[in-house]
Amino acid sequence: MTNSRRGQGGFTLIESLVALGLVASAGVVASVAAVAMLQLEHAAHAEAVGLALAGEKLEELVAALPPARRSGNDESQLDGIDVARVWRVVNDDPTRGLTRLEVTARWEAPALTLLTLVTAVPGRSEP
Repeated sequence: MTNSRRGQGGFTLIESLVALGLVASAGVVASVAAVAMLQLEHAAHAEAVGLALAGEKLEELVAALPPARRSGNDESQLDGIDVARVWRVVNDDPTRGLTRLEVTARWEAPALTLLTLVTAVPGRSEP
């Protein structure tokens, strides 16, 4: 009887360690990708909140009668995101007879971000 290894199946220790290293590397890459996706999701959510609050204020200014439009500021919170809003009402800009309405939203989660919406509407607001 001869003892031959040709018919035996299995893995060597080196093959097993290489496979384990590949699986561990894939796990690290997947974890890093998951963290990056969560950060991007948080930033996108904050931008959506900032845009919604700025758009809401701009719509409010557009809907108001011209004499009732005034510059101002406030702070709002939506879905856990604190947003500071500043709005300006500028008569005869960009041309005579139009009023420029500008709303700037600012928030700090996850990073300091500014967003400005601008439009022009007919009519003259009170000074």
